[in-house]
Amino acid sequence: MTDWFPSREWLESYRTNLNEDETYAAESDGWGVGFDGDFRFVLTRLPLAETTIGELPDELTTDLSDRIDALADDEFARLRETATPAFEDRLESAEGDDERARFRRALDGVTLADVPDVAWPDLEALIRGDLDSLLEQLETYVVDDSRVHAHLELEDGDCRRAELVEDPSARDPGFELEAPYETWKDLLEGADVIESVMSNEMALEGSVTRVLHYGDAAAAMGDVAGETDSRYLF
Repeated sequence: MTDWFPSREWLESYRTNLNEDETYAAESDGWGVGFDGDFRFVLTRLPLAETTIGELPDELTTDLSDRIDALADDEFARLRETATPAFEDRLESAEGDDERARFRRALDGVTLADVPDVAWPDLEALIRGDLDSLLEQLETYVVDDSRVHAHLELEDGDCRRAELVEDPSARDPGFELEAPYETWKDLLEGADVIESVMSNEMALEGSVTRVLHYGDAAAAMGDVAGETDSRYLF
């Protein structure tokens, strides 16, 4: 699967790259020894209510459109007959004379926030691969409508675990870094994490003094994030 950001797969690639980075290993020597060095990264303002299926990258949605087009007439009729009322409302508003084109147009207009309410089993059976995985992850890990939490277990130069968290209240890490999704994208594209914290673009909970003492380690974490292969969902 492509390392879409944010996703479980991206986090695992990031963890692997972090553990292979010599600069991070050297600069984070002693981090988390004698104190809780775990970090929670909080991505806020994910644009799920503003982003439609049709606005996702083509490589995520082309296969779904092709499968709909490839359905035999009786299979497509069943797909239509089993649709949810929420989708039927969208279909009635879709323009065009060709029924399959109207169907795809209605589907393209569904926002990611509305997918759980609009989708139905026969449609879900056609959603496969990366799109299927990403929709499942969004439904599982997004809390409060637009927030995602990632937990990193960090100690003495080693990232032992990096994973998305379904229930943030179940963990109480020593540090938390929170920022809107767009600010995290800026970090991946080269923004300095310490400067972002000091300018309040990213909110840090935990000992600022300790983080500044390990400023080079924090900078290395940002550098590795930027070097990790990333494709953006939004």
